[in-house]
Amino acid sequence: MLEQMRNISGLFSKTLLAVIALSFVIYFGTRQFGRQGPEGALIAKVNDEGIPAKKFAMGVKNQNEMLQQFGQNISKEMEQVLEGQVLQRLINNTLFAQAAYRLGLRVPDVELAQEIRQNPAFRKEGKFNENFYLSQFKPFYERQYGSDYEYDLRQDLLAEKLRNVLTNSSLVSRQEVQNFLLLQGTELKINKLAVPLTGQDAEQVEAAKKTVQEWIAARHDKKASAALLKSHNLKEEEMPLQSLLQVQAAFGREDSLLILQCLLALQPGETCDQPFRVKDAMLGVELVQRKDNPIDPEKIESMTHQLSQGVQNQTLSGFADQLTRKASIVTYLK
Repeated sequence: MLEQMRNISGLFSKTLLAVIALSFVIYFGTRQFGRQGPEGALIAKVNDEGIPAKKFAMGVKNQNEMLQQFGQNISKEMEQVLEGQVLQRLINNTLFAQAAYRLGLRVPDVELAQEIRQNPAFRKEGKFNENFYLSQFKPFYERQYGSDYEYDLRQDLLAEKLRNVLTNSSLVSRQEVQNFLLLQGTELKINKLAVPLTGQDAEQVEAAKKTVQEWIAARHDKKASAALLKSHNLKEEEMPLQSLLQVQAAFGREDSLLILQCLLALQPGETCDQPFRVKDAMLGVELVQRKDNPIDPEKIESMTHQLSQGVQNQTLSGFADQLTRKASIVTYLK
């Protein structure tokens, strides 16, 4: 139920206007609509721009009818939730249209006319029915919604242009997803030597570095390596098989890059030829095992789509929050 509500709430207003127009064609002259409040009544003001109460009331009505088509019974509590969603959508759309205009985006008359002429609700026998549109639909829309259809459509197209700019800049690429899955799917087993550093003393750091270099040189000879460890009272540690993401977390995000670059270039049994400084230790690392798990191409496509949607939603939501915090908004919803 909630998922269906979210899906419906996410539709662009332009789509809703098209539905309104189509509904008018089907039901005009056969349905009686209730009164929506006095002429000029507002449900909200956004930066001194009014949102008609009729437009809000009809938006709630249309939303209810859509949900009832899914077989949902609308309780009083649910209706209050829907009212809040409709009002927020109207406010957000107004904010986006205002922001788009400030940023220099425009909807020329030619583009607006094309949008209207292409609407199937206004076409008869394959041609735009100008008489129906001007003499019947526009007056009907103004009576029922308390606003001019062309003004509303222009505002919706303007808001959509800004949304498109934001969402197109928030796409996650297929390569980015593939790289992420490689980090998850590639597993390494590592043998490491960590020489503790208790401070920033240059001599201590140099001594630790020298010890690790000696261990690296001795790794081809197990006996020599064991003797070195015993003389410095040190122990090697073999880490379990872990994904690159887990290895990155173990060594620290900032310090792990060079380590991972080296390990991925090695064959099992080989050791990185340089020591690595991480936090409070000097490290030597040896690759024991590497396991490359296959990546499902369908998973790449699915994750690319899902992540792009998630990033786009976060971008739009964050932008709307910023606009809301900076705006002057007055609502009259009881």
